[in-house]
Amino acid sequence: YDDGDYREPRTEAGDKKKRGRKEKIDLARKIKSVKCFDSLRYEPWVVIRWCPSSSSSKYIEKGEDGRIRPVAPYFDERFHGYGKNKIEMTSHLRFLGYEFSILPMSFIIHQPHPVSKAKIVWQNVEGEDLHYDMDSLYPKFLRELAM
Repeated sequence: YDDGDYREPRTEAGDKKKRGRKEKIDLARKIKSVKCFDSLRYEPWVVIRWCPSSSSSKYIEKGEDGRIRPVAPYFDERFHGYGKNKIEMTSHLRFLGYEFSILPMSFIIHQPHPVSKAKIVWQNVEGEDLHYDMDSLYPKFLRELAM
């Protein structure tokens, strides 16, 4: 196992040094911790372990009741359609004590897609209740986390 990455070394001007020579990058030193969030409405892109279904997985833990639980929480299914599902997950992870970090030498690609029917319903605040319902549910969810 190697926790580093390799790249072509460069001078300060950005020119490549001797061709073929690689220098090791210590990615652990590049990771930046996120100490706090300025808002409860923050929805960063997160990468977490999937909730495994096998009790033999190393990513399973037992709760106080002895029942096997996944390490990561499931999405709260009350948040449906459009709105607040990613914010709910981030709040849940924060409440469980997950630590958030920024990986500055990494990237993620978000594929643009057509506006969904659910978003159209969400945006129709005059004729639909979805936006109001999800906005009302979120503070209730936060109170439940604190119980």
